[in-house]
Amino acid sequence: MSEQFKIDLPTFFEIGINKIGNLAQILVFHNMEFRKVLLLGDSKTFSIGGDSITRDFKKKNIKVLRHRISNSDEPNVKTVRKLIAENKPDIIIGFGGGKVLDVAKLAAGLCQTKFISIPTTLSNDGISSPVSVIKNKNNIPVSHITKAPFGVIVDIAIIKKAPIRHIKAGVGDLISNLSAVFDARLAQSKNLEEISTTALTLAEAGATNLLDFPHESIKSSEFLLSLTRGLIKSGFAMCIIGSSRPASGSEHKISHSLDHLYSSRKTLHGEQVGIAAIFTMFLQENPYFEKIMKFYTKIAFPQKLKKLFLNRDQFVKVVLNATKIRPERHTILEEKRPTAEEIKNIIREAKL
Repeated sequence: MSEQFKIDLPTFFEIGINKIGNLAQILVFHNMEFRKVLLLGDSKTFSIGGDSITRDFKKKNIKVLRHRISNSDEPNVKTVRKLIAENKPDIIIGFGGGKVLDVAKLAAGLCQTKFISIPTTLSNDGISSPVSVIKNKNNIPVSHITKAPFGVIVDIAIIKKAPIRHIKAGVGDLISNLSAVFDARLAQSKNLEEISTTALTLAEAGATNLLDFPHESIKSSEFLLSLTRGLIKSGFAMCIIGSSRPASGSEHKISHSLDHLYSSRKTLHGEQVGIAAIFTMFLQENPYFEKIMKFYTKIAFPQKLKKLFLNRDQFVKVVLNATKIRPERHTILEEKRPTAEEIKNIIREAKL
Protein backbone atom coordinates (compact mmCIF):
# COMPACT_ATOMS: atom_id res chain seq x y z
CA MET A 1 0.00 0.00 0.00
CA SER A 2 1.37 3.42 -0.93
CA GLU A 3 1.74 6.16 1.67
CA GLN A 4 -0.47 9.22 1.53
CA PHE A 5 0.44 12.41 3.35
CA LYS A 6 0.16 16.15 2.99
CA ILE A 7 3.56 17.75 2.60
CA ASP A 8 4.42 21.36 3.39
CA LEU A 9 7.83 21.67 1.75
CA PRO A 10 9.92 24.70 0.76
CA THR A 11 9.15 25.76 -2.81
CA PHE A 12 12.78 26.17 -3.82
CA PHE A 13 16.38 25.61 -2.74
CA GLU A 14 19.55 27.35 -3.87
CA ILE A 15 22.88 25.98 -2.66
CA GLY A 16 26.28 27.15 -3.90
CA ILE A 17 28.83 29.95 -3.97
CA ASN A 18 27.96 33.68 -4.08
CA LYS A 19 24.23 33.19 -3.67
CA ILE A 20 24.02 36.27 -1.44
CA GLY A 21 25.41 38.48 -4.20
CA ASN A 22 22.58 37.40 -6.48
CA LEU A 23 19.78 37.25 -3.93
CA ALA A 24 17.34 39.62 -5.63
CA GLN A 25 17.77 37.84 -8.97
CA ILE A 26 17.28 34.44 -7.31
CA LEU A 27 14.00 35.53 -5.76
CA VAL A 28 12.76 36.96 -9.06
CA PHE A 29 13.81 33.76 -10.86
CA HIS A 30 11.57 31.84 -8.49
CA ASN A 31 8.62 34.05 -9.41
CA MET A 32 8.52 36.07 -6.22
CA GLU A 33 6.99 39.53 -6.42
CA PHE A 34 8.13 41.95 -3.75
CA ARG A 35 8.64 45.67 -3.20
CA LYS A 36 9.04 45.62 0.58
CA VAL A 37 11.27 43.24 2.58
CA LEU A 38 11.73 42.65 6.29
CA LEU A 39 15.33 41.54 6.82
CA LEU A 40 16.02 39.87 10.16
CA GLY A 41 19.51 39.19 11.46
CA ASP A 42 21.89 40.28 14.19
CA SER A 43 24.86 42.63 14.38
CA LYS A 44 27.33 39.99 13.19
CA THR A 45 25.25 38.62 10.33
CA PHE A 46 24.40 42.08 9.06
CA SER A 47 28.13 42.84 8.84
CA ILE A 48 29.00 39.60 6.97
CA GLY A 49 26.22 39.85 4.40
CA GLY A 50 23.12 41.67 5.58
CA ASP A 51 24.52 45.08 4.70
CA SER A 52 25.32 43.99 1.13
CA ILE A 53 21.85 42.45 0.76
CA THR A 54 20.33 45.75 1.89
CA ARG A 55 22.40 47.81 -0.57
CA ASP A 56 21.59 45.46 -3.45
CA PHE A 57 17.85 45.61 -2.77
CA LYS A 58 17.83 49.38 -2.39
CA LYS A 59 19.57 49.77 -5.76
CA LYS A 60 16.60 47.94 -7.22
CA ASN A 61 14.16 50.30 -5.46
CA ILE A 62 13.10 47.62 -3.00
CA LYS A 63 12.29 48.97 0.45
CA VAL A 64 14.19 47.15 3.22
CA LEU A 65 13.17 47.22 6.86
CA ARG A 66 15.86 45.73 9.12
CA HIS A 67 15.53 44.36 12.60
CA ARG A 68 18.05 42.71 14.90
CA ILE A 69 17.09 39.51 16.72
CA SER A 70 18.65 39.36 20.18
CA ASN A 71 17.36 35.97 21.27
CA SER A 72 15.06 33.14 20.22
CA ASP A 73 12.39 33.85 22.79
CA GLU A 74 8.74 34.84 23.01
CA PRO A 75 9.35 38.63 23.32
CA ASN A 76 11.40 38.62 20.09
CA VAL A 77 8.66 36.70 18.26
CA LYS A 78 6.08 39.19 19.55
CA THR A 79 8.17 42.14 18.37
CA VAL A 80 8.63 40.71 14.87
CA ARG A 81 4.91 39.91 14.58
CA LYS A 82 4.17 43.53 15.44
CA LEU A 83 6.64 44.73 12.79
CA ILE A 84 4.96 42.51 10.20
CA ALA A 85 1.49 43.75 11.15
CA GLU A 86 2.53 47.41 11.00
CA ASN A 87 4.70 47.32 7.87
CA LYS A 88 3.10 44.50 5.85
CA PRO A 89 6.28 43.30 4.07
CA ASP A 90 5.88 41.11 1.00
CA ILE A 91 8.51 38.68 2.25
CA ILE A 92 10.54 38.05 5.39
CA ILE A 93 14.20 37.09 5.07
CA GLY A 94 15.99 35.48 7.99
CA PHE A 95 19.75 35.87 7.60
CA GLY A 96 21.57 34.30 10.50
CA GLY A 97 21.97 31.32 12.79
CA GLY A 98 19.36 29.23 14.56
CA LYS A 99 18.07 32.01 16.82
CA VAL A 100 17.38 34.36 13.93
CA LEU A 101 15.81 31.68 11.73
CA ASP A 102 13.62 30.26 14.51
CA VAL A 103 12.15 33.67 15.39
CA ALA A 104 11.71 34.68 11.75
CA LYS A 105 10.13 31.35 10.79
CA LEU A 106 7.59 31.31 13.61
CA ALA A 107 6.63 34.97 13.27
CA ALA A 108 6.24 34.62 9.49
CA GLY A 109 4.15 31.48 9.89
CA LEU A 110 1.84 33.09 12.44
CA CYS A 111 1.41 36.11 10.15
CA GLN A 112 1.00 34.03 6.97
CA THR A 113 3.90 35.80 5.26
CA LYS A 114 6.42 34.13 2.96
CA PHE A 115 9.70 33.40 4.70
CA ILE A 116 13.12 32.91 3.09
CA SER A 117 15.67 31.03 5.18
CA ILE A 118 19.31 32.03 4.64
CA PRO A 119 21.52 30.38 7.26
CA THR A 120 24.92 31.80 8.11
CA THR A 121 25.85 28.60 9.93
CA LEU A 122 24.82 24.94 9.74
CA SER A 123 24.51 24.34 13.49
CA ASN A 124 21.15 22.50 13.31
CA ASP A 125 18.49 21.10 10.97
CA GLY A 126 16.07 24.01 11.39
CA ILE A 127 17.17 25.66 8.13
CA SER A 128 14.40 23.95 6.15
CA SER A 129 12.13 22.37 8.77
CA PRO A 130 8.67 23.45 9.98
CA VAL A 131 9.96 23.56 13.57
CA SER A 132 10.94 26.67 15.54
CA VAL A 133 12.57 26.38 18.95
CA ILE A 134 11.62 29.35 21.12
CA LYS A 135 12.44 29.93 24.79
CA ASN A 136 9.43 30.49 27.04
CA LYS A 137 9.20 32.87 30.00
CA ASN A 138 11.15 30.37 32.11
CA ASN A 139 14.01 30.39 29.57
CA ILE A 140 13.20 26.82 28.55
CA PRO A 141 13.35 26.00 24.79
CA VAL A 142 9.97 24.89 23.41
CA SER A 143 9.43 23.44 19.92
CA HIS A 144 6.65 25.02 17.82
CA ILE A 145 5.30 23.57 14.58
CA THR A 146 4.84 26.26 11.94
CA LYS A 147 5.11 26.60 8.17
CA ALA A 148 8.28 25.47 6.47
CA PRO A 149 10.30 28.24 4.77
CA PHE A 150 9.05 29.23 1.33
CA GLY A 151 12.65 29.12 0.09
CA VAL A 152 16.05 28.11 1.42
CA ILE A 153 19.29 29.69 0.19
CA VAL A 154 22.67 28.44 1.37
CA ASP A 155 25.79 30.36 0.40
CA ILE A 156 28.76 28.09 1.11
CA ALA A 157 31.14 31.07 1.11
CA ILE A 158 29.16 32.53 4.03
CA ILE A 159 28.98 29.16 5.84
CA LYS A 160 32.77 28.85 5.68
CA LYS A 161 33.03 31.96 7.87
CA ALA A 162 31.12 30.28 10.70
CA PRO A 163 33.03 29.08 13.78
CA ILE A 164 34.07 25.44 13.39
CA ARG A 165 32.29 24.69 16.67
CA HIS A 166 28.97 25.59 15.03
CA ILE A 167 29.67 23.38 12.03
CA LYS A 168 30.43 20.48 14.38
CA ALA A 169 27.15 21.18 16.18
CA GLY A 170 25.35 20.78 12.85
CA VAL A 171 27.12 17.45 12.43
CA GLY A 172 25.93 16.38 15.89
CA ASP A 173 22.34 17.36 15.14
CA LEU A 174 22.36 15.44 11.86
CA ILE A 175 24.13 12.33 13.20
CA SER A 176 21.68 12.18 16.11
CA ASN A 177 19.00 11.30 13.52
CA LEU A 178 20.33 7.74 13.63
CA SER A 179 19.29 7.52 17.27
CA ALA A 180 15.94 9.19 16.58
CA VAL A 181 15.09 6.92 13.62
CA PHE A 182 15.93 3.82 15.70
CA ASP A 183 13.49 5.05 18.38
CA ALA A 184 10.76 5.79 15.84
CA ARG A 185 11.05 2.32 14.34
CA LEU A 186 10.99 0.86 17.85
CA ALA A 187 7.69 2.67 18.53
CA GLN A 188 6.31 1.39 15.22
CA SER A 189 7.29 -2.19 16.08
CA LYS A 190 5.26 -1.87 19.28
CA ASN A 191 2.26 -0.51 17.31
CA LEU A 192 2.45 2.68 19.39
CA GLU A 193 2.84 5.06 16.43
CA GLU A 194 2.44 5.17 12.68
CA ILE A 195 5.28 7.12 11.11
CA SER A 196 5.97 7.61 7.42
CA THR A 197 8.72 5.26 6.30
CA THR A 198 9.64 7.83 3.66
CA ALA A 199 10.30 10.42 6.38
CA LEU A 200 12.42 8.01 8.40
CA THR A 201 14.42 6.97 5.35
CA LEU A 202 15.14 10.61 4.51
CA ALA A 203 16.20 11.45 8.06
CA GLU A 204 18.49 8.43 8.13
CA ALA A 205 19.95 8.97 4.65
CA GLY A 206 21.25 12.46 5.35
CA ALA A 207 23.20 11.16 8.35
CA THR A 208 24.57 8.00 6.73
CA ASN A 209 25.72 9.93 3.65
CA LEU A 210 27.72 12.24 5.89
CA LEU A 211 29.25 9.27 7.73
CA ASP A 212 30.49 7.90 4.41
CA PHE A 213 31.91 11.22 3.19
CA PRO A 214 35.65 10.87 2.33
CA HIS A 215 36.43 14.33 3.68
CA GLU A 216 39.76 16.03 4.26
CA SER A 217 38.39 18.98 6.19
CA ILE A 218 34.97 19.72 7.66
CA LYS A 219 35.37 23.26 6.34
CA SER A 220 35.89 22.08 2.78
CA SER A 221 33.19 23.06 0.30
CA GLU A 222 32.48 19.40 -0.42
CA PHE A 223 31.90 18.52 3.24
CA LEU A 224 29.73 21.59 3.84
CA LEU A 225 27.62 20.72 0.79
CA SER A 226 27.15 17.19 2.14
CA LEU A 227 26.20 18.56 5.57
CA THR A 228 23.80 21.06 3.99
CA ARG A 229 22.06 18.36 1.95
CA GLY A 230 21.82 16.14 5.01
CA LEU A 231 20.26 18.85 7.17
CA ILE A 232 17.82 19.67 4.37
CA LYS A 233 16.80 16.00 4.13
CA SER A 234 16.23 16.06 7.87
CA GLY A 235 14.04 19.14 7.45
CA PHE A 236 12.17 17.40 4.62
CA ALA A 237 11.48 14.43 6.89
CA MET A 238 9.89 16.72 9.46
CA CYS A 239 7.88 18.51 6.77
CA ILE A 240 6.43 15.20 5.56
CA ILE A 241 4.80 14.33 8.88
CA GLY A 242 4.49 17.82 10.33
CA SER A 243 6.51 17.08 13.46
CA SER A 244 10.08 16.63 14.63
CA ARG A 245 9.65 12.87 15.23
CA PRO A 246 12.00 11.63 12.43
CA ALA A 247 14.84 13.71 13.89
CA SER A 248 13.99 13.74 17.59
CA GLY A 249 14.08 10.72 19.87
CA SER A 250 15.69 9.73 23.16
CA GLU A 251 18.75 11.88 22.47
CA HIS A 252 16.56 14.98 22.14
CA LYS A 253 14.65 14.06 25.31
CA ILE A 254 17.98 14.03 27.12
CA SER A 255 18.90 17.38 25.57
CA HIS A 256 15.55 18.93 26.56
CA SER A 257 15.89 17.49 30.06
CA LEU A 258 19.33 19.07 30.26
CA ASP A 259 17.82 22.41 29.24
CA HIS A 260 15.18 22.11 31.97
CA LEU A 261 17.58 21.15 34.75
CA TYR A 262 20.70 23.13 33.84
CA SER A 263 19.58 25.98 31.60
CA SER A 264 22.45 28.34 32.47
CA ARG A 265 25.11 26.41 30.53
CA LYS A 266 26.57 27.83 27.31
CA THR A 267 26.33 24.83 25.00
CA LEU A 268 24.92 24.37 21.51
CA HIS A 269 21.91 22.19 20.73
CA GLY A 270 23.89 20.10 18.25
CA GLU A 271 26.59 19.46 20.83
CA GLN A 272 23.98 18.30 23.33
CA VAL A 273 22.15 15.87 21.03
CA GLY A 274 25.38 14.70 19.42
CA ILE A 275 26.84 13.68 22.78
CA ALA A 276 23.50 12.39 24.10
CA ALA A 277 23.32 10.15 21.02
CA ILE A 278 26.48 8.37 22.18
CA PHE A 279 24.59 7.31 25.30
CA THR A 280 21.29 6.46 23.58
CA MET A 281 22.89 4.54 20.70
CA PHE A 282 24.93 2.48 23.15
CA LEU A 283 21.70 1.72 25.04
CA GLN A 284 19.96 0.87 21.75
CA GLU A 285 22.81 -1.40 20.67
CA ASN A 286 22.51 0.64 17.50
CA PRO A 287 24.38 -0.88 14.53
CA TYR A 288 25.80 2.54 13.63
CA PHE A 289 27.39 3.09 17.05
CA GLU A 290 30.97 2.04 16.26
CA LYS A 291 30.97 3.85 12.93
CA ILE A 292 29.76 7.05 14.55
CA MET A 293 32.41 6.90 17.26
CA LYS A 294 35.14 6.56 14.63
CA PHE A 295 33.61 9.46 12.67
CA TYR A 296 33.41 11.66 15.78
CA THR A 297 37.07 10.96 16.52
CA LYS A 298 38.05 11.73 12.93
CA ILE A 299 36.42 15.18 12.96
CA ALA A 300 37.26 15.90 16.63
CA PHE A 301 33.60 16.08 17.66
CA PRO A 302 33.24 16.50 21.47
CA GLN A 303 32.49 13.16 23.14
CA LYS A 304 32.72 13.83 26.87
CA LEU A 305 30.11 14.97 29.39
CA LYS A 306 32.53 17.66 30.58
CA LYS A 307 31.98 19.37 27.20
CA LEU A 308 28.39 19.86 28.36
CA PHE A 309 29.62 21.10 31.76
CA LEU A 310 28.12 18.03 33.43
CA ASN A 311 29.54 15.50 35.83
CA ARG A 312 28.43 11.87 36.00
CA ASP A 313 25.81 12.35 38.72
CA GLN A 314 24.28 15.34 36.96
CA PHE A 315 23.98 13.35 33.73
CA VAL A 316 22.30 10.50 35.62
CA LYS A 317 19.77 13.02 36.91
CA VAL A 318 19.24 14.35 33.37
CA VAL A 319 18.60 10.89 31.90
CA LEU A 320 16.23 9.83 34.68
CA ASN A 321 14.25 13.03 34.13
CA ALA A 322 14.20 12.65 30.32
CA THR A 323 11.21 10.28 30.22
CA LYS A 324 9.07 13.15 31.54
CA ILE A 325 9.77 14.99 28.28
CA ARG A 326 7.20 14.23 25.58
CA PRO A 327 6.00 11.04 27.30
CA GLU A 328 3.82 10.23 24.29
CA ARG A 329 6.95 9.46 22.27
CA HIS A 330 8.18 5.95 22.96
CA THR A 331 11.97 5.66 22.85
CA ILE A 332 14.69 3.37 24.12
CA LEU A 333 14.50 5.22 27.45
CA GLU A 334 10.89 4.13 28.01
CA GLU A 335 11.64 0.69 26.61
CA LYS A 336 14.56 -0.14 28.91
CA ARG A 337 14.05 2.28 31.81
CA PRO A 338 17.74 2.29 32.81
CA THR A 339 18.44 2.68 36.51
CA ALA A 340 20.95 5.14 37.95
CA GLU A 341 23.50 2.34 38.25
CA GLU A 342 22.91 1.19 34.68
CA ILE A 343 23.32 4.77 33.43
CA LYS A 344 26.64 5.03 35.28
CA ASN A 345 27.78 1.78 33.69
CA ILE A 346 26.97 3.07 30.21
CA ILE A 347 28.79 6.34 30.92
CA ARG A 348 31.85 4.27 31.78
CA GLU A 349 31.57 1.74 28.93
CA ALA A 350 30.77 4.37 26.27
CA LYS A 351 33.66 6.47 27.62
CA LEU A 352 31.52 9.52 28.19
